[in-house]
Amino acid sequence: MNSRTLPLTGYRVLDLSVMTAGPVGTVLLGDLGADVIKIEEPKQGDLARNLGNQFVSGESVQFLSQNRNKRSMRLDLKSKSGQEVFLRMVEQADVVVENFRPGTVDRLGIGYDAAKARNPKIIYASVSAFGQSGPYSGWPANDPIVQAVTGLMDMTGESDGDPVRVGAPLPDFGAAALIAFGIVTALLHRERHGEGQKIDTSLLSAALLSTIPRDGETLRSGRSPQRLGSGHPTMVPYRNYKGADGKYFFTACFTEKFWRNLCNTLGRPELLTDPRFVDNTARTANREALDAILEQEFVLHPTDHWVGILTSADVPCAKVQDYYTALTTDPQICHVGSVIKLDHPSVGSMTNIASPVNFHGSPVAYNRPPPLLGEHTIEVLGEFGFSDCEVSELIGSGTVLPVGEKQ
Repeated sequence: MNSRTLPLTGYRVLDLSVMTAGPVGTVLLGDLGADVIKIEEPKQGDLARNLGNQFVSGESVQFLSQNRNKRSMRLDLKSKSGQEVFLRMVEQADVVVENFRPGTVDRLGIGYDAAKARNPKIIYASVSAFGQSGPYSGWPANDPIVQAVTGLMDMTGESDGDPVRVGAPLPDFGAAALIAFGIVTALLHRERHGEGQKIDTSLLSAALLSTIPRDGETLRSGRSPQRLGSGHPTMVPYRNYKGADGKYFFTACFTEKFWRNLCNTLGRPELLTDPRFVDNTARTANREALDAILEQEFVLHPTDHWVGILTSADVPCAKVQDYYTALTTDPQICHVGSVIKLDHPSVGSMTNIASPVNFHGSPVAYNRPPPLLGEHTIEVLGEFGFSDCEVSELIGSGTVLPVGEKQ
């Protein structure tokens, strides 16, 4: 256990969230020292514990990827006794995080108003698919449903193909970052003004934020972005190209300087004065003609040749590599330490993606692997002032369960 003081050391977070957006947001808080207590449904726990088809020693790979630096307790929030346990914990907590469908926590009697009555300074953070109100707020939804609604899916894919889901759940992770940002900001406000508050964000808002600057282009022109594969609607050349070995690389000439560097490196200075390509506006209007010329040039040498020569000539360029290669052998990803190792009590050695923020004065710490279901139930209750007798009664009634206990 790392004993150094971290930026959020001393803050207690009661984490009711499941699946991805909420749990990743609380991972960010836990990495910075917050005591994140993951409160889980007693029988199955977080939905992510049983999601997908990849399990290691009975533990879901998805759950393992997004729940480090947390303690787990099993608590029946559908019972009156469980709700009372939760509200007693709220009295000594700083933050509550939930991502149930809007209205769920209020129906259970553990929403913001109930929490505030016990602790006026509580920060109550909610994450949802579409927001806390409105015509879509009650929809069953997850990341790709939001991608479909926001237009993100429609603008992704080949020009002659169908709409395509973005390969990673970016709205989920955008919402995770935003809720963590909102929580820390609310804590800062509380430190300055003594006030708790309710905050919320949504995958919808995160997805729309990620589309900037497509919003300005679309609203100004009155037209939605067309699907261009790896291409860009307003910058050319800016896409994947194929080398002689059939492998792809991406090059991005988003300034005239980079365009000049590309033409000079190719030995094609005449392209700089060709009226069709004289500036970005002209190149965008004549993208097919320019792409045909560049494709003929790039097929003369393998991809590694182009990446090396263009990068040396100060042209943005990178080989398109698969995700496994990126995580395991890419020298820059290895250098910055983006993949970390943890020791799990049943899985053994496992990997996680590191925190994306570097604090050079008070760096993050990876003190806990993802918890077993209910691993810390008894420990947490004791810290919140529940007596041994109360804990025994709660376990006997099934209100709480320790690790391994059958319901």
